[in-house]
Amino acid sequence: MASPDPHVEEVKAFLARARSAVSEGDVAAGTGIDVGSVEAALYALMRTHRSSLAVRDDGTLVYDFGRELVPLGRPSLAERVATLGRWLWKGFSFVYKTSLAVVLVGYAVAFLVLIVAAAIAASSASEDDGPATGAFELVGAVFRAIFEFMTHTALIYGETDRYGYPHAAYEPKRPVLAKPAEREEGKSFVASVYDFVLGPTRVEPHPLAQQQEVAAFVRQNGGVLTVRDVQALSGMGRKEAEQFFARFVAEQDGVAEISEDGALYATFEELLRSKTKAHDAPVIFYWDEYEPPFEVTGNTTGKNLLIGFLALFNLGGAAAVLNGLGGLGAAGLWLGAVPAVIFSLFFLIPLVRAALVWRKNRQQHHNNIRKRLFRVILGAKDDKLTASQVVERANQRASTEERLRIADVDELLGETLSDLGSDQEVDAQGELATDLTQLRIEAEAVEEHALTERQAKVIYRTD
Repeated sequence: MASPDPHVEEVKAFLARARSAVSEGDVAAGTGIDVGSVEAALYALMRTHRSSLAVRDDGTLVYDFGRELVPLGRPSLAERVATLGRWLWKGFSFVYKTSLAVVLVGYAVAFLVLIVAAAIAASSASEDDGPATGAFELVGAVFRAIFEFMTHTALIYGETDRYGYPHAAYEPKRPVLAKPAEREEGKSFVASVYDFVLGPTRVEPHPLAQQQEVAAFVRQNGGVLTVRDVQALSGMGRKEAEQFFARFVAEQDGVAEISEDGALYATFEELLRSKTKAHDAPVIFYWDEYEPPFEVTGNTTGKNLLIGFLALFNLGGAAAVLNGLGGLGAAGLWLGAVPAVIFSLFFLIPLVRAALVWRKNRQQHHNNIRKRLFRVILGAKDDKLTASQVVERANQRASTEERLRIADVDELLGETLSDLGSDQEVDAQGELATDLTQLRIEAEAVEEHALTERQAKVIYRTD
């Protein structure tokens, strides 16, 4: 095993003593290491530890690792709890779906035996095995549907939520017994049963989608990136975007530079060394990808009523069995207790999920409004904007989206401006206003890099 770079270890020791943002010169003077080796060591640490880049008041580039070095990938307690919760939910979902599948199989067998018997009788009477063959194919199709726990296909289509925000959604599994021409209507009944309890799956981004998107953006914009660009692509708050920017610079062999106006940007010559962009990820800005809502069941009211009635019937039957066969040991367990638990959870889980879904949808709505505010603020060429101007421009850009009112978004606008790192003030009319000078300087840093107009097309500057 290769020994660690001694320069990296010396720089780590220096940072532990400094406990503040440092320049390359500070580290070189404090360790005696040459500046070139200091830069390489700092970049190596940015790849593995939380950090950000900034410009000091005197125009010097500084590296900020915080008061202590924190390795990347070390999850917080909240993140660990969230991860454990996701795994427990996945495990429970699988076990519950399996249990429910066994119950559905019991029903399928009971009804399909009658169908097969009728088909065989019809086949014997007509001396034709067509009906029997069709019946067995029907049995196979139903059993396959029961054990297909994924309730949606890989196809994605466009949908709109109740506030008018378009979003991506999975195509649900269609009824297995429907003719091909009829499969455009409705969801499979078995899929509806599973979704009644556990809810439909939402379209979620790929874990590395952000890195891929930023790399594609850099390649499309002449190899230049600012923290403002990271925010436009991801919606991150200023601090988080600065940390992402620093790590991306280190991982992609970027060069951090400072414009004449003191704005930080980075250039990436290596990312431009390609003759094709065919494999690049699509560049979709934060505000062009609204979040889909959370759903309790994703079923029609009619299906929910039918499924609820059948589950209630089963729960009543299980209770009756427990009442009459409670003392019969295994029979009471398998015919009464197990179904009673399964169908009690059948109602309990959706009730608990309904409260969680309501809370998550409030946040989802909040996030979608935030995307609209981001677009206006980051796309503005003004030095200052008032709250009424932000809301007015957001409404002008709306197509199907709801109309916003200042009274409804005042608090959210303040949070958004804080996330973007903009200075806030109250103007003479008592209205919230923001100074966009720093964001404008960052946008101009790209142009200052002497790129051609085609290379420097900052797509989101459209106001």
